[in-house]
Amino acid sequence: MNRGLRWYLTGTALFLIPGGVQIVLYPWLVAVYLNESPTRVGLAQMASQLPMLLFILWGGWLGDRVDQRRLLITLNCLMVIPPLVVATLFSAGVFNYTILFCWALVGGTFAAFVQPARDALLNRVAGSDIQRVVTMSIGVQFGVQILGFSLGSTADVIGPPVLLIIMACFMLSAAIATSRIPILPEMPKQAPQHPLSAIAEGIRLAWRDDAIRPAIGQTFSVGIFFAGAYMVLLPLMVRDLYGGGSADIAGTFAANMAGTVVVTLILMRLGRVARPGRALLIGAVISSTVLSLLLFELPQWAFYVVIFMWGCCGGISMTMSRTIVQEAAVATHRARVMSVYSLGLMGGMPIGSFTLGVVTEYVGVRNAVWVPVIGMLLILIYLRLRTDLWHVQSALQPIEEPVAS
Repeated sequence: MNRGLRWYLTGTALFLIPGGVQIVLYPWLVAVYLNESPTRVGLAQMASQLPMLLFILWGGWLGDRVDQRRLLITLNCLMVIPPLVVATLFSAGVFNYTILFCWALVGGTFAAFVQPARDALLNRVAGSDIQRVVTMSIGVQFGVQILGFSLGSTADVIGPPVLLIIMACFMLSAAIATSRIPILPEMPKQAPQHPLSAIAEGIRLAWRDDAIRPAIGQTFSVGIFFAGAYMVLLPLMVRDLYGGGSADIAGTFAANMAGTVVVTLILMRLGRVARPGRALLIGAVISSTVLSLLLFELPQWAFYVVIFMWGCCGGISMTMSRTIVQEAAVATHRARVMSVYSLGLMGGMPIGSFTLGVVTEYVGVRNAVWVPVIGMLLILIYLRLRTDLWHVQSALQPIEEPVAS
């Protein structure tokens, strides 16, 4: 592993630990601490995801125009501020639903510019085997988030202000680690272009590519049906079916992430998957089948087993879809194409979160599981019959090696 990749993964890990804390802390604050209704839980989750829908393409444009390493350092430093502000307001006793909402919007806006830059930088430090490094990156991503979940589970004990300060410290550490990545060769010079034209060019490239287009379509469906279920249904199930608090929400998310980590380790052991499109579709079908088990009355231990199995399936889908897009995207437009990919996932999440929140309000948390199960299966049937995703093959791409500074 070269020095650039080593510090890239370190910075990514430090950046994602506070993300893991927030995944637990945020729904706990809205569902348990503020005891909001399912509709307002879904609305709050939508607020955390909506900035991605609005700004991710602009993040892709910026990621292709400036050095991604310097951009990430700057953004990581700026992201130290919001959790410190919220911690101060919480300590002052003025925390409420509106402040939670604003925190989600600000944090989501920063994340919309971080994600494309981080995705594009991965190719520049990876070496030649993109699929293996993508798998490794996803394993790190979900592995360290389990640590974040463990920290988030202590919200009942140490209180939100302390956790928010810990999040800020990790974010600052991520900026320091990213600064240790060696200075990379300059990106190819691009002619001056209006931002909207550049964004449109990235969208056109993604749409015209027979491998990228269906992979992003499947990812958008995951955002609507699976991510919505993950962010809304799981915390509500923990609260309404099992009477759990922050520790139980953290345990649920950790079980899901553990499944993803296990699968990524297996994929790294197996090596390159020759037909990632085929693996993507099969994994998603199994994922829908596993999720349908939540329709039944399960003891809590069985609930955790199902969530772990669902995470295993998610690891396959996420690794394969990201690999397809990373390998097919050209270097000069990679951040923009990856921003379209991220838009597929993050753009679908607000729709899924809000929809599942409203549906749960009327039919109950268990019956709401029908929505992601049936919806995802219908999309997968379409992708199998009407696109070339089943036949997409992996390909080695030579990637420029980083040079030491």
